[in-house]
Amino acid sequence: MAKELEKFKAEHKKLAAGTKKFTTAEGDKIKKRIGISLGNAWEGEDYFRESLAKARADGVTSGKLADFQKNKHFKDGMTTWNKAVDIHQEEVSAMTAFCGEAKAHLAKMSKLAADIGKDLKKRSKTSDSKKDIEALQDALDKEMAGVKKASEYEGKLNAMQKLYAANFQKNVAKILKEKPDSHDKKLDATELPQLLVDRNLKKYTNQVGLLVKAINTHCGAAIDKAGQDLKAAVPDLKAAAAKFKDLKKINDQYQTVQKKFPRAIEDSKDKKKLLATLKKFNDLTAAAERKLRGTTVTIKKAAA
Repeated sequence: MAKELEKFKAEHKKLAAGTKKFTTAEGDKIKKRIGISLGNAWEGEDYFRESLAKARADGVTSGKLADFQKNKHFKDGMTTWNKAVDIHQEEVSAMTAFCGEAKAHLAKMSKLAADIGKDLKKRSKTSDSKKDIEALQDALDKEMAGVKKASEYEGKLNAMQKLYAANFQKNVAKILKEKPDSHDKKLDATELPQLLVDRNLKKYTNQVGLLVKAINTHCGAAIDKAGQDLKAAVPDLKAAAAKFKDLKKINDQYQTVQKKFPRAIEDSKDKKKLLATLKKFNDLTAAAERKLRGTTVTIKKAAA
């Protein structure tokens, strides 16, 4: 009866590569990529709206797509958005393929599990191979549970993620019908402004941290170098000033959003987190400004 055990082990080994491939970790990676690609597509849509406004400024007054496509700004915006949408669809298709392949793999695992189950039912309690086959059955059951979860990841996508690309042409037509002055004023009351969306907030939080660190590093280096050679401190001082300019730009954007859209922040379930982050940006910018000003004054005094 050891022959059956070896057969089951061999079949299990054949499935091992696929079992390692179809994991929730891999599903998470694809889902994360879909979130990023959708964000990029949204940014492409914003760029398309800007290109539409530029085309109108160039004198295109028609509401027909064919007339707008003759304008270079519009064509650029349309092409950029379309590419971002295509990339997003590729990621969604990758998720569909992943889940389909995981389900097919799960079917093979289920067949092996059924064969093992049948064998154990007819196997005597005194069989030398029984415990080993039961151990294999337990391992297979755990692996099947993981693959099953992975195969269901497509169901974790929301309607926007699934259908954004499919609705591309409809969205183009819809935007073309909007009033010319609506593109700057329109705000979807159900969503926070783009800068406050979690993906952007994380991105800029990371950037702010890196900029503050760079400013402090350059200021420290400038002070150290000024003690030996004032001219040697200039590059670091200029670098710190450039980094501060970038930091201030980010902070200014967020403070403007806070002033323009207080209701959106107030109604957000992440209100406390948003307000804390905006305050942190403001505090870090103020501290960086003091650091840069203090460093500059110190070096100027040393040069006097």
